Amino acid sequence: MKGTPLTSPPKEDLLAPDGPDSMTVRVLTWNVWGREGEWARQDAMREAIASVDPDLVALQEVARDIDFDQLEHLLGQTGLVGVHDSDVIQAPSVGTALASRWAPERVVGALLPSQCPPDAPAPNALAAVIPLPIGVSLLFMAVKPYWPLNAEAVRCREALAIVDLEERLRQAAPSIVAGDFDAKPDGDCMQFFAGNRVLEGRSTHYLNAWDVAGDGSPGHTWTVENPGVAPCVGMGAVEPGHARRIDHILVHGPGFQDWGGFAYRVRAVVTRCEVVFTDPAPSDHYGVLADVELTRVPL
Repeated sequence: MKGTPLTSPPKEDLLAPDGPDSMTVRVLTWNVWGREGEWARQDAMREAIASVDPDLVALQEVARDIDFDQLEHLLGQTGLVGVHDSDVIQAPSVGTALASRWAPERVVGALLPSQCPPDAPAPNALAAVIPLPIGVSLLFMAVKPYWPLNAEAVRCREALAIVDLEERLRQAAPSIVAGDFDAKPDGDCMQFFAGNRVLEGRSTHYLNAWDVAGDGSPGHTWTVENPGVAPCVGMGAVEPGHARRIDHILVHGPGFQDWGGFAYRVRAVVTRCEVVFTDPAPSDHYGVLADVELTRVPL
């Protein structure tokens, strides 16, 4: 596969040499395209996820019905604890999921404001409070906003809803929000997350892992170079040469967080970020993989 997967350290070595105050968390986001395509790609995706040994996973377009639980299949070689949006909210059979190496203390789901047809996958967010080995908890969110190219106004409303949920459940460690945002980095909703746009009188600040630790390339994750996307050319929304970075890992950035009620603050540093699962590509999206170093500091 192009974009060599990061080599994961043994789990017992995740704690940094200076003791249990530091650790590295590996985060993966990937749109797995439901049941589309040949069955062989389901096994290929399962092997791909296991090969990068993630700690936190956000998955989009995950199928679950009476005949097939795609989340269970994809996590079969990982040992991760998975939650599908249908576990916590009323949602269609294709939806959003997250998984964690550490069993969540709490999982909350929320439908995002959208204009999608009733029979379409509902834009939503999953939020899980994850207890970490360094003695603090982290909020991990898997999100899937509305997809149409002409729906940026909707995605801005959804961005506000995502931030509302994140602020309500935020823990001592900086939150991580990952998913298929269906928006380029220069879109209004992503610029809002980056702290460069004000929406309805509100602002926030998240670091985009690719901007911090990517390789300097555009980092496209949905492109006609992918055989799963190429057939879309000529269908009205996709032109020859179409390529976008729409899958993102965001880390709540430094700012004026209220540390009241916490015994520690936690510094987060994105040390590496890659676009993965590109050659061969078993889904129509490439994945994004990031390492985030967390250090606990007493207040």
